[in-house]
This record gives sequence, C-alpha cells and structure tokens, in this order.
Amino acid sequence: MRPTEGTTPAVSFTGAAKAYGDVRAVDGVDLRIGRGETVALLGRNGAGKSTTIALLLGLCPPDAGTVELFGGPPERAVRAGRVGAMLQEARAVPRVTVGELVAFVAGRYPAPMPVGQALELAGIAPLAGRRVDRLSGGQVQRVRF
Repeated sequence: MRPTEGTTPAVSFTGAAKAYGDVRAVDGVDLRIGRGETVALLGRNGAGKSTTIALLLGLCPPDAGTVELFGGPPERAVRAGRVGAMLQEARAVPRVTVGELVAFVAGRYPAPMPVGQALELAGIAPLAGRRVDRLSGGQVQRVRF
C-alpha cells in the first residue's frame, strides 16, 4: 500500500542527530515513512540503528532536528499504544511474576483489557504465577512480546 500524498506520515525524522560524547550515532537523518509502508533499517554494527529506534520511541531526545510519530511527539504515540518495539536487550525483572508484570504494563494504558484476557490472548496464561527472572530466554521473549 502506498502512502497518500499530503497525509501526515506515520514516522518523520527531520535533520535528526544524536551523539554520545564524540561519537555521532545518528547524523542528520531525514526520513518519512507513510502509513501502511513497511521498511527495514539495515546497517553494520555501530551504524546507529539502535539509536534511531530509541529516537523513534522517544527513549532519548535528538540533539538536533525533530522526530515525530503520527504528527506528534513519539512519547504520545507510545503512551497511546500506537507504536512499540521489542528491543534486543532483554533483562528479566527480578522478583515479579508474569501476571504482576502484565498488570503493571496494563496500568499504563487508559482502557486496558483485563489482565487474564491479555495473558490468554498472548498465550502466556500458564506462566502467570511464575517469576519473570526464573523463565527461560524464550519464555521471557514471549512475555515481552
């Protein structure tokens, strides 16, 4: 599906830049992704892919330029549940059960579905009483998803 001309893009980077000390991880990125478009972000190690995703999710602000999702700040789209990501780094939350974690995350949304329903829908209801830090790597990924 091609984006419609004149519509607000789903993703917009305009001159976005981010540095860590002397390292310019992202340097003047200009990017527009229309609604319905599918894209891949490819590059060698250290090319700035993870930093670009962090900017997209509002996890860090750009040092220069702007990043917008659906015409607004990334944080708004993330809070509204319009965008999300499963990042590579997966750290288990200590001493918290899967059910408690899902309830905590659900509490961040304005009108969440019941926790039991979310657990069933995700296929992780059997893990609800298990501590997240005691799950296998694959189980943690399922919970994170």
